[in-house]
Amino acid sequence: MASLLSDLEPGPDTSPEFKRKKRRITNETPASFHRNQVNQRIKRWRTEREQQVYSSKLIEALRRSRRTSSSAAPNEVRETADRVLAVSAKGTTRWSTAILTSRLSSGAKMREHRKAKVIANTRLKKPKINREKRKLPVFERKLKVLGRLVPGCRKLSFSNILEETSDYIAALQMQVRVMTAITEFLADGVGGGSQPPADRLGSNVNP
Repeated sequence: MASLLSDLEPGPDTSPEFKRKKRRITNETPASFHRNQVNQRIKRWRTEREQQVYSSKLIEALRRSRRTSSSAAPNEVRETADRVLAVSAKGTTRWSTAILTSRLSSGAKMREHRKAKVIANTRLKKPKINREKRKLPVFERKLKVLGRLVPGCRKLSFSNILEETSDYIAALQMQVRVMTAITEFLADGVGGGSQPPADRLGSNVNP
């Protein structure tokens, strides 16, 4: 009798709930699936767990840079914060990959910039007006500006630029919250010499 009842009961792969989930996944288009992945990445930057991880990595990176140099310049702190943010993205976005690779080629770019500056000084000519840029529609001009603001997004399509920009803005918002919390903690604990714990910084930050 028990074996007969077990045969009559629907299995996990034939239950109505399983069929509904399978139908929903099957009917999901690649565009909607990609959109859901982007939304999940954006939501990740607002979680307390992600802020704690970023806080601990940032504090450790700032400590290492402080040990290697006598005083950390504002540009160095900003570059460290951006590099840690790109590492936290785990290479899943173009902007994070661009930040990590730009550091490797920064020395070569600096040399090229100096060489171009010398050539520009020796050839003093009147700048030519690029009339092609004036012919571009307003929408395309703004899209080009947006592509220059987000690292690694100069030659992307409109939809890809919007996705990268949304993720980049969410990551920067988390960066600002964490760095604000670190600054406030250091301002309160300068006299005591206490170190900012990452879990406290993460719990004090509102997503």
